[in-house]
Amino acid sequence: MMAEDNEQRERTIQKHTRLNLREEQALRLRMAMAGNPRFNSFSIQSLLASQIIHIDFTDTKQLIEQMARIGNNLNQLAHVANESESLTQEQMNVVKSEVYDLFLAVNDLLLHRLDVVHRYEQAVLNGNHENTRN
Repeated sequence: MMAEDNEQRERTIQKHTRLNLREEQALRLRMAMAGNPRFNSFSIQSLLASQIIHIDFTDTKQLIEQMARIGNNLNQLAHVANESESLTQEQMNVVKSEVYDLFLAVNDLLLHRLDVVHRYEQAVLNGNHENTRN
């Protein structure tokens, strides 16, 4: 009899997912807010009607790689300068300060990106992601 039921079903493809407790609670809350539909109906509607949020981190990754190269170059310069004594300590401090300022700028960029991701995550979990495009 089970084989007959599967043959008569319109939807024959199954998809499986795993949730942690927090996600499962958020899902139950959203289902309750939607009038407690069956999970299958709710999930299909949610998956097909939801907006996909993509945040491109390519430029950030490139910036991190560039910073790593700068840091490596700075270490090599410091080593050469210490051996040849061709740079003064003041000059080295200026170079270090500039690299540190660059590090702070990148760090601020990364923190901003993480904040954007966190806000989108919270908006999606709360069901109001269409109003949070900023």
